[in-house]
Amino acid sequence: MSWIITGREAGPADPYIGNVSLLLHGDGANGSTTIVDSSPSPKTVTAFGDAQISTAQSKFGGASLLFDGTGDYLDINSNSAFGYGLNDFTIECWIYRNVSAAAQVILDQRAAANPRVVPTLYINANTLLYYANGSNRITGGVVSAGQWVHIALSRSGTSTRLFIDGLQTGSTFSDTFNYIASPVRIGDGNDGISPTTSLNGYIDDLRITKGSARYTANFTPPTAPFPDF
Repeated sequence: MSWIITGREAGPADPYIGNVSLLLHGDGANGSTTIVDSSPSPKTVTAFGDAQISTAQSKFGGASLLFDGTGDYLDINSNSAFGYGLNDFTIECWIYRNVSAAAQVILDQRAAANPRVVPTLYINANTLLYYANGSNRITGGVVSAGQWVHIALSRSGTSTRLFIDGLQTGSTFSDTFNYIASPVRIGDGNDGISPTTSLNGYIDDLRITKGSARYTANFTPPTAPFPDF
């Protein structure tokens, strides 16, 4: 096993680090709106509303990304790194919800009201859902509020799966979509018609990997921060 020093702590090297499109540790000073992308090709992350770094809650590193449920979100401009095409990809993060409420969006790659062939991960009340191309494609299980939960969406070939804390939830989606390049919004919807989809809670260690299906079966959730390149 190989090891690297990231400046945060020592840990196993990521064999897929070259495929990481976005890596948000959510580390920094309390109240800061400077959100760093630690991927090999860093993107600009813009905070809107009261989205900020908070030291009140964290899974790793002593800080995370805070969203207060009133229109806070992070935006990353459209990039080819977020166009997965017909290939494998993985979207994952740790999430801590303060409350159970309708339609709290984790990540949305739509633009305006156009459904578009892009991923959207959200929680409706306590149920995790995967939405793409105008419909819910996977209805998952319960994501409890008041605790840290690992969420993962992983596409391998034409099989797309959802995981909660390392366990597959819902059915495997037979996925033949050609996912287009698009912006990424974190913590709120980007459909232009849903103003009440804001997340009330925290996100830590959000990672998007293009070209690699990290999870194809049940797994042990990460026990340390995702490594940098």
